[in-house]
Amino acid sequence: EAKLKDLRAGLQVKTKTISQAKRQKQEKEAEIQRIDQELPALETKLKELRQKKVWKKEEEADAEKMQAECKTELPRLRQRVKELEEKVASLEKDLAVAGEGTTTTTTKKVVSEYAKWMEGADAAREEDMADVESWDMPDEDDGPSESPAAPAPAPPEPEKPREEDPLEKELREMESQVKSHKDSKSRLKKELDELPEDKLGFASLRDKCLEYKTSEYTYKLCFFKDAKQSHTRLGNWESFTSPTEAIFKNGEMCFGGPARSLKVTFQCGATEEVLALDEPSRCSYAAVVRHAGACIETMQQDLESPRTRHPKEEL
Repeated sequence: EAKLKDLRAGLQVKTKTISQAKRQKQEKEAEIQRIDQELPALETKLKELRQKKVWKKEEEADAEKMQAECKTELPRLRQRVKELEEKVASLEKDLAVAGEGTTTTTTKKVVSEYAKWMEGADAAREEDMADVESWDMPDEDDGPSESPAAPAPAPPEPEKPREEDPLEKELREMESQVKSHKDSKSRLKKELDELPEDKLGFASLRDKCLEYKTSEYTYKLCFFKDAKQSHTRLGNWESFTSPTEAIFKNGEMCFGGPARSLKVTFQCGATEEVLALDEPSRCSYAAVVRHAGACIETMQQDLESPRTRHPKEEL
């Protein structure tokens, strides 16, 4: 009677778990479909941005090359300008010597104009001196006047952060978006593959760890991830091997022996717990775990309608 009661409770839990798992499966499949629809356009945009970056680098390289050529050419051009200036100066000197005889009248006129200018300059200078003498100058006995204190130097302006190139920013964001889509799709597909249709009753074990303690060790079984004996890794989740069995493989190597592994046998029950865990052979571990996913409807039929025993079997 107790087994039948526990079986019925386990089947109810399993039915509820499967219903939730199916809904989550549909949501994940819809999310994968959405990603598949969006990803091609994002990848095309990313390809275009990468091509723009290539073109920009080529343009920058051409500009640097042109700048280097200009730096190389500039000294030569300066030398050429200097040579031309010297040539012009020489030609002007030759022209001045050649025309010296014809400029006597002009020279006299220039001297006369210069004399007039000097007379005006002397008069202006006398007026300026008179203005200076009228200034109220301090007496020498009064001592040197105090000069105003020099203003304190202004603090240096904080260095402005370097602005990110718009193309680089857009490219970085697009790369992040494409990577996020691919990572999400990979994660969702992995989760769907881990729990095929006939194993949806074990969906409640996802992202869950069950512990089992002994006097020496604490065992931790994290389904769909790994299993540990205290700090020793017993194995990574491999897969279900039967309707009620699963395996963790490729754990840490035993000294001179094989890699550790852990076999899990599920027993029907409404609660989730590790009932037993031992090491039947060197580096090979075995655990018994109660879980509703192991409850099968045919078990209820067997318990409700027990097989009729033959009289000889009672002897």
